[in-house]
Amino acid sequence: MAYSACAQLRVVNYNTLDKPFSQSDLDDLSIIVQAISDTPRNGVAKRPDILALQEQTTFSLNDSTSSRVAEALNSLFGVSSYQASVLGFGVDRLGVVFDSATVGLSSSSNIPTGGPRAAQRAEFSLLSYAGEQLYLYNAHLKAGSSSADNATRATEASNLVGNLASLGPNVNAVALGDMNIGSSSEAAFDALTDSGSPGFSDPLALGAWPNSSVAVHMTQSTRTSFLSDEGATGGMDDRFDLQLVTSPLLDGEGLSYLGPTSVGLESLEHSYQAFGNDGVSWNTRINNTFVGRTQTADVLNALHDFSDHLPVVADYQLPAVLEVLTAPVPETLAVGEPFTLDVTVRNAAEVLVAVGADELDYELSVSGDLSGQASGSVLALSGGDTISVALDTSVPGMRSGLLSVTTASQGAANALVELPISFEVIAAGLAGDFDGSGVVDAADYTVWRDGLGVDYVQSDYLTWRANFGQSAGGVGGSAAPEPAAMLLVFTALGWSAPRRWWSGRRD
Repeated sequence: MAYSACAQLRVVNYNTLDKPFSQSDLDDLSIIVQAISDTPRNGVAKRPDILALQEQTTFSLNDSTSSRVAEALNSLFGVSSYQASVLGFGVDRLGVVFDSATVGLSSSSNIPTGGPRAAQRAEFSLLSYAGEQLYLYNAHLKAGSSSADNATRATEASNLVGNLASLGPNVNAVALGDMNIGSSSEAAFDALTDSGSPGFSDPLALGAWPNSSVAVHMTQSTRTSFLSDEGATGGMDDRFDLQLVTSPLLDGEGLSYLGPTSVGLESLEHSYQAFGNDGVSWNTRINNTFVGRTQTADVLNALHDFSDHLPVVADYQLPAVLEVLTAPVPETLAVGEPFTLDVTVRNAAEVLVAVGADELDYELSVSGDLSGQASGSVLALSGGDTISVALDTSVPGMRSGLLSVTTASQGAANALVELPISFEVIAAGLAGDFDGSGVVDAADYTVWRDGLGVDYVQSDYLTWRANFGQSAGGVGGSAAPEPAAMLLVFTALGWSAPRRWWSGRRD
């Protein structure tokens, strides 16, 4: 099955328990990622763009669990665009895998947290969107439930928020990973989601957790008994794995979380999901039953066997893309000829469904020999708005103007489009002006004479004579040449009219 690389971003975070290590691990991983790609939310099913991974292992300079994930995804989707970046060497590392067909990794750095593990700050650029950045804070906070563990996590969380503050205001950022936070009342969660600015928010706005009423959002543990990989047991009763977002990702403008907690997107379902959790596995293993599940048995078994954590998946809408299309402009138009140019303004974001991109708010203006203006809002995948712009043909000569379309939509690509328009206005056809000079004169007689029988007929002479002296700008000194003037014309041309016209019929 082919999977689209376009549309909004699909971001996944996953503690893979230092896997994949074996072929069996790779098989399970492929089953899981294919299921993530096949599962629609808000009408969208697509392959992941970014995977933030915890508990990664490096085997050599060029071999790691993250690089193996990238290779597995390239094989699964028949591409070569997935790349990996891992921080440090050894076990329990952090890494990101990303689809270079949709995003670029601008930087990746260690962020000290005051805990046992540094966080990874990965800065991504959105391809086709100049200057639009997304920061991911990939974190694996201190495990444990003691008061000391809680205090360490609170310190780590505060340091993450402090680093976020160093980026300045209005930053698109996601804190994600295995946070090991035991409850919504823990100090670390408060530090991350403090109402002050900067800070992060829970896109689900769950309230109190963990409890059975929000069982569908639990991410750990997928197991109730130990396996050889030594993953944790205890069943699905913890929400350790999170994606928390900054406020610009909830404003519904530009790059934003796709879900009802984003402004203007209240009609959507949450794209955020603890993948494979249907809420029927509270405090037990993820594959406790196959009845009434959204995923098949092989997917649930793979989730159980591959890791003690579930992947968290969330979708983010892309900014709009301004595109302006025009019909051809004639090179010449006659004086007074009415002509309107059709201009189509489109939202050309490459999406699978309209909600995959922000709406395009635009303004159209003109200058010079053009007239017309418009403003509006268009959704992706629509035909766009068509506006008529009039061209001024009131006066002969070269004419020009500038057509400008701008958008203030947040982060939009091609936010300003300017199209120069030029055309020539020519005088309307003047009877007898055979050379197109704009004046009926002796030169036109020469054209008529040389083209007689080919381009012209004898009656055209009478037209020339009747309009002699006329010009495109008005009537000349004489509507018809007087006999004396005619004689001068013919003498100058070195020609005498055919005798049958001037001498009368011979006997």
